[in-house]
Amino acid sequence: MLRELRIENFALIDELTLGLGPGLIALTGETGAGKSIIVDALNAALGERVTSEAIRGGAQSARIEAVFDLDDAPAARAAAAAAGISGDGGVVLARTVASGRSYYRINGEQANMSELRAIGEHLADIHGQHEHQSLIHERNHRQLLDAFGGRAHRELVAAYREVFGRLREARRTRERLATDERTRAQRLDLLRFQVQEIDEAGLSPEEDEELAAERERLVHFERLRSGCAEAFEALSDESAGALEALRRAAEVMGELAEIDPALRESAGGLIEAVERTGDAARDLRGYLEAMEEDPERIDQVEARLALIGGLRRKYGDSVREILAHRDEAEREIAELEGAEESAEELERRIAELEREAGESAERLSSARRELAQALAGRVEEELRPLGMEQARFEVQIEADADEGGLPDSEGRRWAADAGGIDRVRFMLGANPGEELRPLSKVASGGELSRVALTFKSICAAGGEVPTIVFDEIDANIGGRTAAAVAEKLVAVATRAQVLCITHLPQIACMADRQISVSKGVESGRTIVGVRELDGDERVAEIARMMGDSETARTAREHAAQMLAEAEESRRRIRKRLQSSAPA
Repeated sequence: MLRELRIENFALIDELTLGLGPGLIALTGETGAGKSIIVDALNAALGERVTSEAIRGGAQSARIEAVFDLDDAPAARAAAAAAGISGDGGVVLARTVASGRSYYRINGEQANMSELRAIGEHLADIHGQHEHQSLIHERNHRQLLDAFGGRAHRELVAAYREVFGRLREARRTRERLATDERTRAQRLDLLRFQVQEIDEAGLSPEEDEELAAERERLVHFERLRSGCAEAFEALSDESAGALEALRRAAEVMGELAEIDPALRESAGGLIEAVERTGDAARDLRGYLEAMEEDPERIDQVEARLALIGGLRRKYGDSVREILAHRDEAEREIAELEGAEESAEELERRIAELEREAGESAERLSSARRELAQALAGRVEEELRPLGMEQARFEVQIEADADEGGLPDSEGRRWAADAGGIDRVRFMLGANPGEELRPLSKVASGGELSRVALTFKSICAAGGEVPTIVFDEIDANIGGRTAAAVAEKLVAVATRAQVLCITHLPQIACMADRQISVSKGVESGRTIVGVRELDGDERVAEIARMMGDSETARTAREHAAQMLAEAEESRRRIRKRLQSSAPA
């Protein structure tokens, strides 16, 4: 969920911080107030292309920060983990645009555009006039079709992915082993040499650290001996040593504590100091007695460290890594030595896995074809009340022949990946007489937003994206259609955070929160501001959105009534969805 959006020097925005929360959030305001600029800024934070023209006039750079929670975003959390980023406290995507170049940061750490996009595509889905729309990318169509299938269908998907994963690993093993005899022999010679070289060194895991410490002691032998002797003398001198002085002080304080109990704590502290100082003196004496100068030992240590240094340059940054390399080399030796014996068994295993994966893919493909018909009918049905009464929708499913692919029951082989053998494409004819064409090539911003809203409404998984933005969803609609769009937005907002830019009061009044975007002039410069509306302010904004057909007083009364009815409608919709949700 998008928790906060911070924008500086972007287009008309000087400085703006937008705090957000769950549910349906409506962004309203006059045409040209800057609502779409906020969406453009969010797109920029998610990794969409932005030129230096986006920088506010007179500024050197623009900066956008989008702060997301990852509590309900498993896909985004996984993408963050893959990039080595902890998502426990959420994630902050930051982008600075300056002099035609962009600089990216994720949780304060420097990143690049691809890393930002890899996480961002799982955080927000923006529908409108922008590229950041999952629905126009055909790579997402198969996932959306599977989401429509519900739990039973997703179990088919999971079963296929499991067996395909085992097949892919077996094939990778075959690739590693499928080297010619000369290459394998060369590799074996190298690995055996490495194991022998490491074994002959006779390393112990902590040896490099222990030797480095010993070298320090040997190099500074005289300084250690003279310093310890000086400290020992200062402690134990019978006439002026610290230990004797402490003993005298402890005796005196002990006698005084008998007179005044208030001195007992001080007397006890001195007794403890005497004991600790005595222990320190004994330790120093033992250390000095054990010290033996060995001029030859430093040469031995340096030689040993040089040997380890040579191995570190080849095999790892520490003795532990060197030993780990040795173990991995030994494992590979065993694998290569057994290659001939295991090749035949591996081929039998791959053939069996291909058959099993092919059967699973065929079952999944059959289920998808049934789902495709049901989904097409459902989408057409849901689009009718949204002002697209004559729209036709179709789900195309195709497969590509591939000699190295998965076999079907008739012996044909098809190209496959972790999602199956199917290529899924959504086709739309938005108006009467139009041919069905790929969705991305025929839908306007408003039509695409309404198709997207339909998908978010009927597909249980919702794409697993926690934030959905609809920019042009109310284009060319009104009345009954607007009410239907508003109800669907409320339904989607039960599963995800929904931001909707709208000019329609029917949609705005159904929002859990309403944010007004306004444009004004300050110190001769145009600026964009935002303000969350509540109470009378929200009533006034809804009345403004209703137009001038009614008097101000009547419009306000009508607006207040609409807001009250909308609150009841939201409660009713959510109660219905809750009661129909699977246990």
